[in-house]
Amino acid sequence: MKLLTRYVIREHAGPLVFALSALTSLLMLQYVARQLANLAGKGLPWSAIGKFFVLSLPFTIAMTLPMAVLVATLYAFGRMAAEHEITAFKASGVRVRSLMAPVLVCALLLSLFMVWFNDQLLPRTNHALRILNNDIAKTKPTLALKEQVMNPITDQFFMRVARVDARTNRMYDVTIYDLRKGPERQTIYADSGVFLLDAKGEDLQLQLMDGHAQEFVRADPRRLQRSFFRTQTVQLRGIIRQFEATAEDNYRGDREQTVCQMHRTYMENAREFTRLRNAYIDQASRAASKGSKTLTVSRDRPPKEVLSTFYCETLLGGFSTMLLPKKAKAQSAQPPVQPPPVQQPPVQQPPVQQPPVQQPPAPAPVPTPVPPAVVEQPGLERSAAAVAADSVARADSAARADSAARADSAARAAAAAAAAVPAATLAGTDTVSVYATAMRAAQQQLLAQREVVDGLAVEIHKKFALSFACLVFVLFGPPIALRFPRGGVGVTIGVSIVVFGLYYICLMGGEALADKGRLPAFIAMWIANVIFSLVGIALLWRVENTTDTSRGGGLRDWLADRRARKQLARELKAPAVPA
Repeated sequence: MKLLTRYVIREHAGPLVFALSALTSLLMLQYVARQLANLAGKGLPWSAIGKFFVLSLPFTIAMTLPMAVLVATLYAFGRMAAEHEITAFKASGVRVRSLMAPVLVCALLLSLFMVWFNDQLLPRTNHALRILNNDIAKTKPTLALKEQVMNPITDQFFMRVARVDARTNRMYDVTIYDLRKGPERQTIYADSGVFLLDAKGEDLQLQLMDGHAQEFVRADPRRLQRSFFRTQTVQLRGIIRQFEATAEDNYRGDREQTVCQMHRTYMENAREFTRLRNAYIDQASRAASKGSKTLTVSRDRPPKEVLSTFYCETLLGGFSTMLLPKKAKAQSAQPPVQPPPVQQPPVQQPPVQQPPVQQPPAPAPVPTPVPPAVVEQPGLERSAAAVAADSVARADSAARADSAARADSAARAAAAAAAAVPAATLAGTDTVSVYATAMRAAQQQLLAQREVVDGLAVEIHKKFALSFACLVFVLFGPPIALRFPRGGVGVTIGVSIVVFGLYYICLMGGEALADKGRLPAFIAMWIANVIFSLVGIALLWRVENTTDTSRGGGLRDWLADRRARKQLARELKAPAVPA
């Protein structure tokens, strides 16, 4: 079996390397094409460009490696079936699952490697790539004015010139649109002008001659103020900026953190979510009407994610305990022994008679209102406040930072509303309306905090789900390849595209549902792996239980076989014609 194991693994090695290189190159070209506008014309050093390409590889490989595993599996088993090697193995008593065993072991090792890759290497490269992209975006090496077109100097300053003398930097027929003052937007018309740079080469100075400026008045937007000038100087700061690498950036988004870092952040945010949920239930119970029996509230989140707890505390904690030496316990100093205090005999005081105190009559008991029952419902997030919160997509790390900022602002609003309740009670105002205001503020804060917690849980499970996709695709690929042995490269590419599309649709759809609180994160992220694994096992069981040793040709043969089977079924169902 050692010879057979080496042979099967060798059949997969070549297609795997080729598919990984091809798919990574295609996705890299697509990514670079999108970023080309930010890279071109900025005079970046070659080291920065090379660093950009190197840092872009890890997150691309994290997506293409499971794809390459599926392509290699389909191609290798399809080639062996087309050349009747599978038939020879079956005739020799070797079953398909025995051929798949070494591939499954290699896929499991590859999945474990991808767990380390997605947990340790990928967050660091994502962090460095974000810093590099920010540095590139700040770079403004030159100022090139084009004639007869609108030149966007900044996002709030635009300039149009009829003609430019490149030798003297002199401009003719200049029109400037300055939007930096907001409502007091200004338009400047000049006959000519000169643009110069300061001594540092960063700030731009425009010296305009013979023109006028018109702007709107802030107090009255219907008025337009016009002023004429002989010479006027307009200064723009930070127009020219060379590339400078940022030394350190401590901020990290959720895709720039390891699993253990997100695990600690999740526990802190989960505790805060539980506190806010209890506060919302309290405020909503006070603001609820007397006839209401139920209160709809978002489901509670666990204080710890089970998967990250096992990975960080049990697995990595156990390895660190075995590898690192045990710390010696320091012996604490013994406190000195003190003699027991001498007890003095008690001094008896004469009894003092107190006059009887009359107690006031007890007031009649006031029935306390029964708070409404709490019903956990994931659909609470579809309220008016949640629609605004859910409109922020968790596509990148900036969305997580925005969610944290909104959670902080909602916390301040809820604290202010809660502080206003006692004051309103003392002032004799309507406490129900005050409690309703506090309830709405607590609801907004709860939804913002829920988005942060769910986002962290999604990212934790996504790292592991994508890693074990290699094992899932190895389980799913061979039965498909054996079903169409003579399909060739066409069937391999076609099936791969369909499977990739379905898998990532399930993955992205589950992520969207988990972000909105409709599904738990572990179900949303692992549902695609579970579905494809079950389908692969069912197909493998069907292949193992076939009596024939050859599964036919390509898709055309399969369609012809299906038509023949339907025709035979119709003939069998047709009534017999008497002779």
